[in-house]
Amino acid sequence: MDTVSDPSSANSIAPDPRKSWTAAFGGTALFILWGLAMITGEFPHEWAFPIWIQGVFFVGLIFVLPVGMRIGWIGGFPHWSYPYVGHVLIFSLYMTRVATPGFLFDREMWGWRAWIPFLVVSVIALAVTRSLKPVAKFFTNIWDDWTLLTFGMFGFMPLLAMIGFDEVDRLYSLYFMVFLALLMSGVAWFYIRADTQRRRIVALFIGITLAIAVTVIAHSLYWEKNGWVFPMQTATMGAIIVLFMFSPAVIGFIHRTGVRHQAK
Repeated sequence: MDTVSDPSSANSIAPDPRKSWTAAFGGTALFILWGLAMITGEFPHEWAFPIWIQGVFFVGLIFVLPVGMRIGWIGGFPHWSYPYVGHVLIFSLYMTRVATPGFLFDREMWGWRAWIPFLVVSVIALAVTRSLKPVAKFFTNIWDDWTLLTFGMFGFMPLLAMIGFDEVDRLYSLYFMVFLALLMSGVAWFYIRADTQRRRIVALFIGITLAIAVTVIAHSLYWEKNGWVFPMQTATMGAIIVLFMFSPAVIGFIHRTGVRHQAK
């Protein structure tokens, strides 16, 4: 379980020192794959980049990353697995309204079929564990360390960045995608390796705020040159996203309040 030795202190050291390179790579792998998909997806058409490589990354997002969720589920949802859960849920929801001409279902919307990878890994995990205890642990881990839920929502970030640069010139987007891919991978690595909750909060705050700011500012500057920009609305939406992703801090506040009340 990802706990802190003294929940009342944001700087307390967790029993799990998070020094495992395997865990760090496991959590970062999601953002590496997403980053490669984001970067190759913005290569200009005139570069004659093999389109099948983009297809490989796309297939990985749909069918490979849910395997990370399955592994995490079977293992009792260690800290590195939370972005996989976030990715699978938000990406499945997104794909319900997406068509993939030349791929599966041709020009039809994926609809309910977008949830098949999630359902398959859930059935496999339940068959292996034969228990709902890992699911319960998913939530008790969050109760002990609210940053896990924010880290899980950080799994939304690549998709949000991709949507933010939709319809933008590919060469313009490419440089930002490279930066965002490196940023998100770095944040995941430092979060998993951090040995205090305070450092985890700092890593997430810097990463989420910077990723949203870059996406919002780059989007606004591009459309300002092209005559379509609503800076106040865009900035407000960015701020709302940041606040939403850190809303689990309320859980930490309630937990600390309860611990202090019991200690009296």
